[in-house]
Amino acid sequence: MSARPDVLVGFMGAGKTTVGTRLAELRGGAFCDVDREIERRTSRSIPDLFTDGEEALRDLEETVVRELVEGGETRVVALGGGALGRHGTRQLLAERARVLLLDAPLDVLWARVEADGGAGVRPLAASRHRFEDLHLQRRALYMTAADAVVDAAAPPAVAARAALDAGTVRAGALDRLAEFAEGRRCLTIVDAPVADRVPDLGPRVVLPGGEGVKTTATVEALWRQMAEHELERRDLVCAVGGGAVTDVAGFAAATFRRGLDWVSCPTTLVGQVDAGIGGKTGIDVAAKNDVGSFHPPVAVLSDPTLLATLPDREWAAGFAEVLKTALLAGDPLWTLVRDWPNGRGPDEARPELVRRAAAHKERVVAADPREAGARATLNLGHTIGHGVEHAAGGRLLHGEAIAIGLAAALDLSAAHAGLDPAVRDDALRVLARQGLATRADGLDPDAVLAAMRADKKRVQGAHRFVLLEAPGRAVWGVELDDAAVAAAVAGVLA
Repeated sequence: MSARPDVLVGFMGAGKTTVGTRLAELRGGAFCDVDREIERRTSRSIPDLFTDGEEALRDLEETVVRELVEGGETRVVALGGGALGRHGTRQLLAERARVLLLDAPLDVLWARVEADGGAGVRPLAASRHRFEDLHLQRRALYMTAADAVVDAAAPPAVAARAALDAGTVRAGALDRLAEFAEGRRCLTIVDAPVADRVPDLGPRVVLPGGEGVKTTATVEALWRQMAEHELERRDLVCAVGGGAVTDVAGFAAATFRRGLDWVSCPTTLVGQVDAGIGGKTGIDVAAKNDVGSFHPPVAVLSDPTLLATLPDREWAAGFAEVLKTALLAGDPLWTLVRDWPNGRGPDEARPELVRRAAAHKERVVAADPREAGARATLNLGHTIGHGVEHAAGGRLLHGEAIAIGLAAALDLSAAHAGLDPAVRDDALRVLARQGLATRADGLDPDAVLAAMRADKKRVQGAHRFVLLEAPGRAVWGVELDDAAVAAAVAGVLA
């Protein structure tokens, strides 16, 4: 865990105090709500202080925030809803804190504020119309300041756990690696295409990346490097690269000396929204990811500016995982993805895309860290997709195979879970705008089905599918008969 304090921001009703208190317990430190601290110091309520003018209140607020963040004793700070309006506060937080945006749908926020006393407690919540206008005004400011988004609609215990594990998504995020490596030896395992973008923290191993790197031979080579550099259990592994590199490096860290701390630094779209977060590590032996461990990193650092350097094909393949997550999360991510333009979209929009997609996975993982229940929903499209990927023998990237698997899963969802076919059609249009095929040429259906039988997610010899009832509403553990599965596979093979 970084030495930086966590600062919670968000609109009224986001639950900053409730979640912050729990997060401080998880971090083993003190929590301070800035509004309550101001009331303590002045012996006046926040509504009363507003009568002196909002500017005077913001002056005092900025002073208190600086003292808390720079003091070193408070580990979690909850900011008032308007604190980020101050440039000085924003600059301080960017330099000294990890900023977590607690975000929830507007209806959820308004209901919480009303239940808490409405305008009598929060003067800026005088009416629903004013509430919505203010939320709209502050939304972009919150997102710009945030290092990560946390789903504040989750139960407080889940939101706090997700906040603890939330990654940093920010330009220059890799510069924070030094904060985690300070005072201990560090071995950096890096993907060749980004080797020149990584700070020098000591010895490093450069890997070629791609699924072919996830082998026992690679793991053994990494273990030997860790032994040669005399890494002890207090030391650190930094994994920088695409999903294959973070998978294999994380697995090596998990198993050397029975577990070393590691930092995941995903540099591809699929890594930043999925593969590089969540703590699942592994390699491929008889099937994809069939040997692995649950070994969460101590931090996830994602620099979205690196996405501009990806080949078009790699970007598109990653977007299949973004779409999967949007279908599972529902709005606002679903609307953002459904309306995403061709290709990479605007530079300034990518951080929000990554933060929101990561937030959904972090919420799911926080609630089900070892995939005993709802975490299985993250496999939407993957059962058939992994079969297609294996049968293609390296001709398809992971995300390209998942796009085909999603097409099959959405067909099954329309047939067996009541999904509106219009949602399926919207999703297929998203894939088409990214240049992703939803049918595979030249594959043998029997080869795909045979590969699926080796899938680690089978239970008692049967597949358990994830299906979608609507965006934001998935069901899992759905057993389908062999004929339905075979028809779905045949439906996506040209």
